[in-house]
Amino acid sequence: MWNDLSLKQRRRYEKLILNFASLSEAFAQKEENEDSIVAPIVNSKFQETAFQKCFNACAEDIANTSYDASINSKDKKYLVGIKTFGLKAGDQKIAQFKSIAGSSEWASLINEMQENANGLTSKKEINSANHDLYLELAKKIAYVRNERIKSSKENLRGFKLDGIPVEAVYHVLMPSSKNENPKISVGEISYSPININNIHNLQCTTPKKPQNFTFSDGLHEYKWSATDSQLFMKFHNTEIALETWPVHYVDDAFKFFENMGQRENIAKAESHSWFLTLKPYSGFNAFMGQPKMARKNNNRENKIQKLLTKYENELTDEQLAKLSNYLKKFLLRDWRKDKDKPEMVSLRKEIMSFVQNINNEDLTADIRTMVYRPATEFELRIPESRQFHQKYPHFFTSNEILQPNSKKCAGSKEDRAFNLRFIPSGDEIKAYIGQENGKAIESLNHQTIMGDWVLRDIFQLKPYEPLTQKRLKEMGINAVRLTKQDDAIELAFTWIDLDNKPDDLWEPNLDKTSKKK
Repeated sequence: MWNDLSLKQRRRYEKLILNFASLSEAFAQKEENEDSIVAPIVNSKFQETAFQKCFNACAEDIANTSYDASINSKDKKYLVGIKTFGLKAGDQKIAQFKSIAGSSEWASLINEMQENANGLTSKKEINSANHDLYLELAKKIAYVRNERIKSSKENLRGFKLDGIPVEAVYHVLMPSSKNENPKISVGEISYSPININNIHNLQCTTPKKPQNFTFSDGLHEYKWSATDSQLFMKFHNTEIALETWPVHYVDDAFKFFENMGQRENIAKAESHSWFLTLKPYSGFNAFMGQPKMARKNNNRENKIQKLLTKYENELTDEQLAKLSNYLKKFLLRDWRKDKDKPEMVSLRKEIMSFVQNINNEDLTADIRTMVYRPATEFELRIPESRQFHQKYPHFFTSNEILQPNSKKCAGSKEDRAFNLRFIPSGDEIKAYIGQENGKAIESLNHQTIMGDWVLRDIFQLKPYEPLTQKRLKEMGINAVRLTKQDDAIELAFTWIDLDNKPDDLWEPNLDKTSKKK
């Protein structure tokens, strides 16, 4: 990637980085030896911003993605992980699995590794005792890592870039050590999924911690640290260096800061975030609800008869009779009450199992469309939506969302419509606020667009596969953030730490009034 970027852009980026690094002496702790040379400082956030500004790159880390930036070119898109670490530094953290590593599945493997190593003193003995456990956990780590990368890549590519080649790389700045001539090396290495089928060379890092181990996939070398649930990668720092920039420190860094002007205040865009709540028959899993097929004029009875007629020459009389009984029992009953829905799901599963055993693909497809809602049906729910619209009445649109003293929405769908921009891809659709108390954000014209993006690309779910808490943890997503811009509402999926809640977190007051709704 680096050599594909224009020389003018690279030199501007170099200037910004070196100008920042020239002030390093102002940040260095005082040494007893006043002649010691401090190591150049590269601030990671400044580095990301400078990279985005110089190369017209999109900031990607504002959503919960695996990348920091993306660069569009005429025939390729680069997805970039941006890092900075010392030229002589060791393995670098590339991922953390805190939310999933505590699961019983992973924890049992780690505990067994420790138990197997009891009484063993050499790495060779431990490697032999734990080889299969290391391999099993390495594959789980690789699977989750790859799913996150896949989700991020689809998210970043959006809807308009299908077919355009995408290359992922790590862009690295590596400052020299102290008491060396100050310089910064620019490096680049591939940012690849882990080749699960080629995991080998499994080795414990030390006999004292047999639950920590290294492995390779033939392209990169990785290290797993169970203590903090982190995955590291060896970057081969000196080998990946493409060019080196000498750093010249200013004579008096403190004087530079004394002469700086006052920073201008920048208006912050209004945003609201909230934790995702999974419902078994709505929201992300809306396809699991009862079918929307009309009931008037015996429509459902007619649909059942039409299907039976279509397959009467392909099924036995016994199969036709059983299928007819199944469909009538499922489609002619009203399953709206929550207490009945588990029975509905069980019956639907029984129907699909019966049909799949007949081994007729067309029949299976037809039955699936009858007993399920569309696989891409999706709506994003606003928690305690009535309170939200009362407190922020014009966040989505200048028009009123709710009718006065009513649960019904005001006006038409178009009156409650707005541009919804997916972050970080930048793609837009027309969306609107709908349903009782304005609780749902839905696609205005093509509902499949939003469902495809969220269910297939973000969460990497197969058709009719429910979204679960386990999947949320695997993807590192537990929340959504909506940000109001002049021309659109921006939507991003993210992770919110319970111990470090953001200022824009929507936490409604769950008083008696709201609980009755």
